[in-house]
Amino acid sequence: MDRFGRRQLLLGGALGAAAVVIPGRAAAVAGPAAAVWDYPEHRSAAQLEADSAGVGRQVEALSSARGRDRAGQIIDRIRARQDAAPGPDGLPFDRYRSPGSGTEVLIARGQLTVRLDEPAADAAARLASFGYTPAGHPTPQRASRPRTGVFHAGKGPAQLAQDAVRLRKQGIDAAMNLVVPLGHTIKADDYPLATQGWGPAPAVTPAAVRVALVDTGIAAGARGDGWLSDAVVGPGHADPLDVLPAAGRLDWGAGHGTFTAGIVRRVAPRCEIVAYRFTRGDGLGTDADVAEMLLRAAADAHQAGVPTVINASLGTPAVDGVPPPAMRAAVEFIGANHPEVLIVASAGNMGSAEPMFPAAFGGVVAVGALTHDLRAAPFSSHGPWLRCSTVGVGVVSTFVPGVSPPEPDPHHPDRVFGADGWALWSGTSFSAPQISGAVARLCCDRPGLSPHAALDMLLADRPRLPGYGRVLRLLPGTPAA
Repeated sequence: MDRFGRRQLLLGGALGAAAVVIPGRAAAVAGPAAAVWDYPEHRSAAQLEADSAGVGRQVEALSSARGRDRAGQIIDRIRARQDAAPGPDGLPFDRYRSPGSGTEVLIARGQLTVRLDEPAADAAARLASFGYTPAGHPTPQRASRPRTGVFHAGKGPAQLAQDAVRLRKQGIDAAMNLVVPLGHTIKADDYPLATQGWGPAPAVTPAAVRVALVDTGIAAGARGDGWLSDAVVGPGHADPLDVLPAAGRLDWGAGHGTFTAGIVRRVAPRCEIVAYRFTRGDGLGTDADVAEMLLRAAADAHQAGVPTVINASLGTPAVDGVPPPAMRAAVEFIGANHPEVLIVASAGNMGSAEPMFPAAFGGVVAVGALTHDLRAAPFSSHGPWLRCSTVGVGVVSTFVPGVSPPEPDPHHPDRVFGADGWALWSGTSFSAPQISGAVARLCCDRPGLSPHAALDMLLADRPRLPGYGRVLRLLPGTPAA
């Protein structure tokens, strides 16, 4: 392997293990190579040198104190944009710091999420006694899914928190309606950088295996190089790219879903990719929004009769020790009723052991990030709740046309991406779709194999890294200069 980590992934025996090196451990190799998944480094040496400098800035933005300060500034700017946004494009929110843990979360302004397991009229009456009215429509009351509702009152975060505690004491599962960013905290100056692409998409024979992407959606319009030309993007699931405001610059979070889709397509060329957009402008959605898309993806998979991996490159901590109730209900329901569905989620970019959700829910595969040489990425969340980790520093994938950053920034020159753009990005958001893609590829190659069995096969005999689970390499990543 050269200094840029260029190597092949060798699969041995039933699947075998890649030859990987973890600091302080010997290389682990299992079985003779029976097949090869080859994801070679495609960039020139000059491009890699240039990319390494940019990746160093991305890692600093995600892991340094300065990066965290910048993230706070950007959150305030996004909050102002959301407050000014028209109608459904905006998601007004507040910042809230849990008194116990000190963790800051974002909450939809004045909203509680409530599980409606008891008769809805009884729950609504209790909420009304606290001054809450329904915000929109609760999920339909039917056996095919759990029922949750969002309720609103003109109250600030502290009062919402007190009301949620009082309601839980009365037996109502309530919590502030968490805003779920793409990778918690918003990725500060971790802007995508233009780089050299993979070339034209390969011609393949599709297989009846699906990866459902709960994300920002995928950009509408065909690329000239053929990548993502067969991705399924239904009405309402295209990434809007530029709405807050429509000023000729990509919104925060724009292109995230297209980037994760490209990773899946690179790792699993034959699988079907279906977009499920949970976000509004600037890459923000709520606990209830994520839950709705998880349930919809699982229901669609059941109706189609195809093994499905749901990739959720998103996450939030608990609020006052309470995990997001709508997502919890959705994950529990899918686990109990849809054995053909596997949920894979990014572990988050907190750089701590604090659980992130949905990744930390039982039954969800939590994926952390590694550097190009399979060391722990400094920004990656970690802990015993992670199932596995793969490279998440300097990943290359498809991107969207437009100008970044979202607002003119004297510290960051404008970057213009063309119609067939490629980008370099870092975060656990881009580790998770590699695992989703690898599971899907095994299912494509072995008809009849379930996603859960494929995951077990993928991770069998892989070396462990404490706090990061099983370790494997798929895409090569980029060294940080």
